[in-house]
Order: sequence, then structure tokens, then C-alpha cells
Amino acid sequence: MKYTLHENLHNYNGISSNLHGFVNRYLDTGFKSKWSGYWAPPYKFLDYYALKINGIWLDPKTLEATEYGENFTYHHETDSLSITEKVETPDNLAGFRLKLEIENRTDEKKAVHTVFEPGIDIRKVDQDLGPEDYHLKEEKNELSVSNQQGKLKIKSKDFERKEDPYIKEHYPDEKQRCFIPGHLVFRREIKAGQTKTLEIEFTTSEDDLRTIKTIEQDLQHSLGRTFNSSIDSLENLVYDKNGLGIIAGHPWFQSYWARDTFWSVLGLVDAGYFEVSHEILQNFAQKEIPGKINLDGTEEQLERSDTKPLFIIAADKLQRHYKISKQIEKAMEKSMEDLELEDNIVKHSVDGTWMDTIKRDKAVDIQSLWLKAADIMNDDRKQKLEKGLKQFEAKDHIKDELEDGSEAINPVIPLMFDQISSDVAEKQLEKINGEFSSRFGARTRSAMDPGYKSDGYHTGSSWGLTTGWAAAANLKNGKKQQGKNFLKKMELFLDRDQPGALPEVADSESGELLGCPEQAWSAGLFIHTVDTYLLGIKVEQDHIEIDPCEGLDAKRFGKRIRGETLDLEIKDGTVNILNNPDLDIRTNN
Repeated sequence: MKYTLHENLHNYNGISSNLHGFVNRYLDTGFKSKWSGYWAPPYKFLDYYALKINGIWLDPKTLEATEYGENFTYHHETDSLSITEKVETPDNLAGFRLKLEIENRTDEKKAVHTVFEPGIDIRKVDQDLGPEDYHLKEEKNELSVSNQQGKLKIKSKDFERKEDPYIKEHYPDEKQRCFIPGHLVFRREIKAGQTKTLEIEFTTSEDDLRTIKTIEQDLQHSLGRTFNSSIDSLENLVYDKNGLGIIAGHPWFQSYWARDTFWSVLGLVDAGYFEVSHEILQNFAQKEIPGKINLDGTEEQLERSDTKPLFIIAADKLQRHYKISKQIEKAMEKSMEDLELEDNIVKHSVDGTWMDTIKRDKAVDIQSLWLKAADIMNDDRKQKLEKGLKQFEAKDHIKDELEDGSEAINPVIPLMFDQISSDVAEKQLEKINGEFSSRFGARTRSAMDPGYKSDGYHTGSSWGLTTGWAAAANLKNGKKQQGKNFLKKMELFLDRDQPGALPEVADSESGELLGCPEQAWSAGLFIHTVDTYLLGIKVEQDHIEIDPCEGLDAKRFGKRIRGETLDLEIKDGTVNILNNPDLDIRTNN
């Protein structure tokens, strides 16, 4: 999706990526954060670059408008030139490309003198400051800058390198250090009314890259723009390093976190990216489902109590929509071996829930996820897990922990999985839609809880993840308007900070972002909640059920199921299939 912006460009950040790396830059041309620049996760390579044409720096003062979508396009004007600055991350390039289109608006031939300054910073993501030792090699049409961490090549035609290299310290927000190899100078003559192009290519590897096929699809509904953008965002977060995977968030969560991945895969499958989802799950299965896969080739076996049941849930969804390998099947079976019960309650690490800043024991979300996994796997411990989940039910709510008084958002998980009786679900949803509902989403902790803090990471802030859960729980239990309201709260962030992206977490009172501006599970949960809960598309082993919310009006095109594509229209809650897929479809009509 493309955005053209003219005002307040300093407020917006953008990402352009391919399977190798990403450019992170503000839409006013600025590189204003230590996270700005070019990254090939988990390494940074470029802090910034600057351009000066005929003595005038291209910056916010020359900028007229910015187009942002898959790439950046900055439109500059000087007294005599129109300059289009394009920043692209082509699928086949292990790096990015800068393209300048310089138009002479005068009636006379004009000499154009372009100076390019690259600020090179080759360091790992967990380093605060880059090194000071660099090696510079210059060849015709190419500069190569390297250190022990990596190498960046800068290629272009007909440049001269001026000035000696030096180390520069600067403060985009925090202190940063970069290597300036000198200035690259380009000279062109441009006739009146004509345009000439200048290209500079940046590469960090000679590896061949592959591409991910885009699945053409569309949702026509008031939530359609956020739905379609979330699909683009998930694709934006896929990388092909240490196997295929989804990083948790741009720009700083540059690893494949297992729990983030598996929640995100639910949306990725609903979006029809079956082959990508399969390869991602296969990657985790081959590595014995670590808590985190790092993009430098390592894995971390972290104490994550929800990883194994979430793997089973994600793999089951993919299997019903597509297929899974024998290795994934075996990994599902082996995952069930991790389930330990004590008096029908799941035993798990107190540090192992998604709320990893808080010690939580006998947590309702872990109980619920294992119950869902046991149901999928036909495990004979399902009845014990059901009895255990029943113990979390109090007089007027569902406990977050079996033996703790704090009230947190996590009981929405058994609600979205339909594991709670309707009368208890009704009472819990009253609390969710009251005490937990903020202007900006679903709070992690009740506003009535003594430990509530609106900006507390797990003690009161509003997440895309928790808001997606709350929307799904309401829709699953017949509360259409409340479910849609939570989805609309997620939608509020689509045009904030990074256009087209849903963020990680926000202050529940002010809406200030507290985490990544583009988070995978926020996008994944939005897609999953719309398709599975709002539109009510449920893919069973031998048929497809479509039972949308009452009174819904929407059109969904390009929905992939197995080897077929489904187009459907919903009018006032009634389903009309618009094409003829070879599927056993059962509707509520």
C-alpha cells in the first residue's frame, strides 16, 4: 500500500525491506535514531547518508512530498532542479539501491555537482557503539569498507572520492560512531528540460536472494485497509537468514522469537502464505523448537512455557489449510511430551509466560494453550486439563494465576478458544470490556488493580497482541460490537509513527508508543481475528464453515484454502460465494 504525505513528515518513520535486510528512515529524510540506517539483521552497516547538490543539502528544507510503501520516494525542489530520491530494496539485491533522478527545470544547460557522504557503522545489534578500525579498499566504480563484523560495498559509475577517511561521532538520539570514507563526487551536465539518473548500490553480501510470491487478496470492509496493510507488514518482517522466519519487530527485535512467530503464523496462514508458513515451522522443527532463533546462525533454548503448545496450534492451522511435513508432525508429537501436570494444573517455569518481566505461576494462559494443544492432538490428558482450567473460575471472574490476586488480561485466551462456559464468559467479558478496555486497546492489567500502571510493560499498557485477543474473545462469544471496537482501536495506530504498520505496545492513557513501531504478532492477530472470528471462516479437516458476525457487510477476495481460492460476499450476515472453488462449504444461510 502506498502513502503520499506532505505534512508532519518528521513524525513518521518507515521501513523498506527484502529477505536480506531493511532501510529504516524517517519520511522527512532524517536518520534521527540509532536504529535508523541500513541493517542486514543482526548487523548494522550504515548509520546514514547525506546528499548535497550544487551546494544545497537535500533535507527537510528541500523536501516537497514523500511517497512511502514498499520503498521510499522523496521529492525535492531547489531553485533550478527537481530531484526525485528513491530508496529501494529489490528482491534480488543483498542490500539497497539509491536512485536520483535530477531534472533541469531551467532553459539552459546546467552543470550538476553531487556530493555523497556515507556514514558507515558496521556493528552487531547488541553493540552500543561501533568500532573505530575499518579497512577501505577502492576500485573503479566501487568502494569496499570492512571490519571484523562485515563488509559494505558501495558501487556507482564515474565517481571521484574526495577527502581523507575519518571517524565521526554524532548524536541522532544517542551517541553513535561511524566511518566516513571520504565524499563521493559526481559531475553531470544536464540539458534544459532533461533528466539524468544517478544510481548508488549498497551490498553486504554476494549471496543470491530468492523472492516470496505475493498473494493477491483483498478485504472490502471498514477494517479492510488495516487488514490489507497487516498482510503487507507480515511479509515485510520475513527474512531468510538461519532459515526462513519472521523477526518479532522492526527495527530492534531482530530474531525469530518462537512465541511471536507462532502467534503471527496464525495470521500468515489466514493470509494464504502457506509455503512461507510451512518453511518457517519446518525451520523451528529442524532446530527442535528453540525459544529463539538468532539470525547470526545460533539458537537459544529459553525457558518459554507457551512455545510447544503454540507450535502445535500453529501447525494444526496450517495442516487444515494446506499440509505439513512428517517432521512437523513429529515435532508436534514430541512437543506434547513437554506437558507436565500436577493436580490437573500445568507445571511451568514462573519466568516462562509471555509476561516475562513478571514471575507467574500456574498461569491461565499456559493452562488454556495446553488444553487447546491436547484437543488438537487427541491427548488423553485433555479431561484433566479441562478440570484444571475449571479451577481458575472464581465467583465473578477468571483468575490470571491460580493462587494470586492480580487481575490480568490473559483469561481472554480461554475465551477466544471457547473453553469457558457461557455464563462465566459473560462475566469475564464485562470486566474485559470495562476495566481492561482503554482508548488504545486492551490493558495488560485491570485499571482497578493496585499494581496498574498505564505505561507498565506487562502491568497496564495496551498491546496489539492483547487487543487482538480481546477482539477475538468478544467475537467468539457473540459480542460483535465490542469485538469490532477493539479492532478499531488497533486501527488507530495504522497512520501513526510508521504508516501501514501496527505497533507492539502503547501507554494506555496517552497512546505513546513504548515498543517497536512494526510488530509481527500485532499484524498477525489482526488478520487472524478478522478472518477467523469476524468473517467466521473456519477450516475443518473435511469442510469449511463460514459463520460471520450477525449483520456483517463485507467482501473477501483471494482467500486461499488448500489448493483453491475463495471469493465471498457477506450481506447483513448472509454469505454468498462469488466463485466456484472445489470445497465443501457450509454457511449459516
